[in-house]
Amino acid sequence: MASKYISIAREIKHRILSQQYSASEPLPDQFALAAEFRTSRMTIQQAMRQLIVEGLVYTRKGLGTFVRKNFMQLSRWDLPGSDYYGATKTWENVGQVTSKIIKFELRFPTEKEQDSLLLGPDEPVYDFNRLRLLEGEPVSLEFTLMPVNLVPGLNRGHLESSVFRYVQEDLALKIMGSYRIVRALKPGVEDREYLNCDETDPVLEVEQVIYLEDGTPLEYAHCRYRYDHGGIIVVNNG
Repeated sequence: MASKYISIAREIKHRILSQQYSASEPLPDQFALAAEFRTSRMTIQQAMRQLIVEGLVYTRKGLGTFVRKNFMQLSRWDLPGSDYYGATKTWENVGQVTSKIIKFELRFPTEKEQDSLLLGPDEPVYDFNRLRLLEGEPVSLEFTLMPVNLVPGLNRGHLESSVFRYVQEDLALKIMGSYRIVRALKPGVEDREYLNCDETDPVLEVEQVIYLEDGTPLEYAHCRYRYDHGGIIVVNNG
C-alpha cells in the first residue's frame, strides 16, 4: 500500500487537475488538510513536498501554497515512474480512456513468466493484449499476464473498462507498488499497426511487475508507448 502522504498527494493532485482548487487562491492550510485527512501536519508537509517537486504547487512564505498557473503545460502523456494504478486512473482527469481487446486467453506460463510471477508450471495465467486509447487516440499497447488464482472471474468487460478497478474494488486486493524497467525499442509489427508508428519511430517500453501489499506479484506486463506519447516522471525527494 502506498504511504499515507503519497495517497494524500494523489488526492490533492486529482483536485488540482480537475480544477477544484483555483490557481488564484491558496490551497487549504496544513491544519485544515490534516483535519480533513485525519493525519498529522508532518504528513501533509510530506505530501506538499511531493507536489512541489512534481511541479504542481509552490509556496509563498506567509501566504500559503498555490497551484502553478502553468501546471497544465506538463505533458498529458507522462506517467509516474514510482507507482502504478492503471491507465484509467492515470488519465481520468485528461479524458476518456477506452480499450480495444486484441487477445484474451488462458494458458500456462513460460519459465521466465513463472519466475516473474512466482508461479509453478501448472498454475494458469490470463494472457491479454490491449490497445489503450485516450479520447480515441492510441496511447499504449499493453501485453499483460495475471495469475488466475489471484484474479478469479476476470472477463472481457473488465478488460474493456478497468482491470485495476475490478482488482481493487471488487476483489479488495491492495496494491503496494511496482518494479519497472524502461527501455527504448524499435517498433514491431503490432506497434506499427496499433500505435500508428513508422518503422523508424522508436517506442518506449515499460516492463513491470505489480505487487500486492504482501509482496505477491499481481501482474507481469510489457507496455509500449509512441516516442511522442510517453514519458516517465521520476521524483527524487532526496
